[in-house]
Amino acid sequence: MDVKSLYTFTAVVDHGSFAEAANALGMSISSISVQMRALEQDVGLLLFDRSRRPPVLTSEGYEFAEQARDVIKSWEQLSENLKRRGNAGVLKVGAVHTAVAGVVPPALLRLRQTVPELSIRLSTGLTHELEVALRAGRIDAAIITEPEAMAPNMTFRAFCAEPLVVIAHEEATGGDFREILENNPYVRFSRMARVANLIEARLQELGIEVTSHMQVDSLEGVISLVGSGLGVSIVPYRRGGEPLGEQVKVYPLGTTPTYRRLGLLMDTNNARQRFADQLFSALSAEAEEAEKRQSFRF
Repeated sequence: MDVKSLYTFTAVVDHGSFAEAANALGMSISSISVQMRALEQDVGLLLFDRSRRPPVLTSEGYEFAEQARDVIKSWEQLSENLKRRGNAGVLKVGAVHTAVAGVVPPALLRLRQTVPELSIRLSTGLTHELEVALRAGRIDAAIITEPEAMAPNMTFRAFCAEPLVVIAHEEATGGDFREILENNPYVRFSRMARVANLIEARLQELGIEVTSHMQVDSLEGVISLVGSGLGVSIVPYRRGGEPLGEQVKVYPLGTTPTYRRLGLLMDTNNARQRFADQLFSALSAEAEEAEKRQSFRF
């Protein structure tokens, strides 16, 4: 066993497949495979489950990956070149639409500036869809609304809290949030979106009945309809992203705010945890900056 084999092994772990690692290292897939079989023989461990396509890490492989990184870390202190290449890899991230319309793009830009070697593959979906994708291993981390219950081996780290607010066209009828919601058509979030459950619970708590004939599954869709004068709605006041528009007015939803918490959900056994930590740092920093820039306050 040599450090070169450990570096190749961690490249496979960080890039998610033999093929991606081969492309990043300028090697053939067969050369990667030969090295990995030789490494397994040297350490006496089955590192990959080859019954799946592409091969995935075994439980022994996860544990060995952390040990391999410790060894490589010592070598990185001797070579700046190795240190730079140690940040290369792929992180597959899923995000809810409301986050992609807000804090995610500037956070990814911040991440690219600090860790340019890391590649991000972003997909979108509803919270429950992303949780399924995470459990199936199709993504490494999910940017979602806080789960109501936590699945085994999952961790949720919140990076921002967005207050629920009432949005209405400037010509909407009503003097306060209650009159606006009760006297105008209501644009409802799709009930498949988790934030919709939070909104519905708040409406019931306030004893407000709305009349809804439209249902949309994205924040941008809701804002667009409200901005066109087709109704009013309740949305999370997103951190980052584009302004709501001059014709859209924002009102607090009662005197006591209700918050939607956004965070990063991840499987604790994922070998690309360090990449997720870098993403979380970027999301947290951008959310904090966005909150300072925004003018709406309770």
